[in-house]
Amino acid sequence: MFAKQGNRRNRIDVKRLAIYALLVSICLIVGYLENLLSIGLSWVVPGVKLGLSNAVVLILVCRGDFKGAWAVNVVRICLSALLFGSPISFLLSISGGVVSTAVACLLTRFKSVSAIGVSIAAAVTHNVFQLLAASVVVGFGVMGISPLLIALGAVCGAFCGVLALIILKQEKIFKF
Repeated sequence: MFAKQGNRRNRIDVKRLAIYALLVSICLIVGYLENLLSIGLSWVVPGVKLGLSNAVVLILVCRGDFKGAWAVNVVRICLSALLFGSPISFLLSISGGVVSTAVACLLTRFKSVSAIGVSIAAAVTHNVFQLLAASVVVGFGVMGISPLLIALGAVCGAFCGVLALIILKQEKIFKF
């Protein structure tokens, strides 16, 4: 009897791991495409991206899968920096990603905050902590673009929140 329960648990864990790996892959592909598209915008505001990969993490957070959200986000950031970035891009991404994921996990505990609100707060937090990390690396002058980055973060966060809500309504997609 215990062998069957353990076997079932192992199947569930393997299935969950496979889904997380698939979600990380989706995040990497979307992130790579965003990097290609953001090259044309980098002369306006450096580093601005829509952040569609964060919608995947937001979906996991909104479903209450905090461990999965953390795992997918950290693995995505590490692999993205390894494949497409540099140590500096890793530092900037991990500083924003860790804090924004923590904010998202905390805010979802409040029923009055929608997925869009969570996404906006996480995006703004992500930008603030990336700016703080960038100021350590390149100097405090980078803070001059903070109002624009924070405003764009709120807009991109709202877009990702709407996208996450649309996907969350399709219950069949994220049942595991």
